[in-house]
Amino acid sequence: MRSTILNRLQDADLGDSECIVIDVCGGPGVVALIVGNVIQESLRSVRVAEVLSPRFPQVTLISNDGVAAPPRIDINVARFPDGSSRALILLSRNFIVDEVEVGEEAADLIMSYLSGLRVSEEIFITSGRISTSGEVYVSSTELERVRRFVRLGAKTSSNLENLPVDRVATSLMLRSHLRSIPMSLIISDTMGFAPDLASAKRVITILSTYLNVAIDTTKLDMEIEKQRQFFEETSRLFQQLERGGGSPTYIG
Repeated sequence: MRSTILNRLQDADLGDSECIVIDVCGGPGVVALIVGNVIQESLRSVRVAEVLSPRFPQVTLISNDGVAAPPRIDINVARFPDGSSRALILLSRNFIVDEVEVGEEAADLIMSYLSGLRVSEEIFITSGRISTSGEVYVSSTELERVRRFVRLGAKTSSNLENLPVDRVATSLMLRSHLRSIPMSLIISDTMGFAPDLASAKRVITILSTYLNVAIDTTKLDMEIEKQRQFFEETSRLFQQLERGGGSPTYIG
């Protein structure tokens, strides 16, 4: 493989469905990827295409079965369970693309794939260290969409010098703007020292109501509770060591 390519894996069979595109990628706390994974599992999405490039960051993807795969952008389709003609198209990657040319190549292929579909809007989900408040911030090309998100608990994003999005996302934004596709950007504020499950849950709660679709967070809730207990236990251990009340505990 010498260039960026798009492989069609199966027919999405979307017909005249109203398609909502959601873009997620890696970032602090991997919030967007967690959101994407929960949506894919809850709505039983199907991988219909992939974008590959020798110029993507060389990370190795390991499946649950232990199978290694090259870095790629997955294109998944999930139908709304209410029997409507709506469908979600999820673009996901677990890496950041910093090269402008690579981002443009990938965006061109993705937009070519989407060109035959009835895309009604695009939502870009990302995360960053903004104010350490843990809030969900939103901006949009349409004021009414911002108002809808704010009514659901999001806050309007302040002017950021550098948006926490990669070159694939910015290239997609430009091309969508030229095609007059409405866009929204959701930024989850996170410290990003560990997978931020709680922040992902806040984004999902807002997104679920915005899209009017139920998203099952049962497994995520269980992991949030496990993470909370782990942090509490770790905190107690450090407090005990600081008081000199116990000997160090070794893990291994």
